[in-house]
Amino acid sequence: MRYISDDGKVFNTEHECLEHEKGLEEEKCRKEKLEMERKNRLNSINKKYVDLQKDIFEYKKDYGDTGIGYISPFEEFAKLVLGC
Repeated sequence: MRYISDDGKVFNTEHECLEHEKGLEEEKCRKEKLEMERKNRLNSINKKYVDLQKDIFEYKKDYGDTGIGYISPFEEFAKLVLGC
């Protein structure tokens, strides 16, 4: 007797099929966890960027021009990471 998994693969035993489907489920859970971590990190970066913009605004208000122009989030990130 042959067994077909949910993704269409054919196996000779039920055990092989169940192991394959278990692996698929674990991979799906791993990807969902990674996606959640990615979203959380992006939210953290965005919050820090907003805080940076507020700090720059407050600095300009209190002390005048900072000597830096507008910095996009990617440019700021590159400067922090690469030291450019």
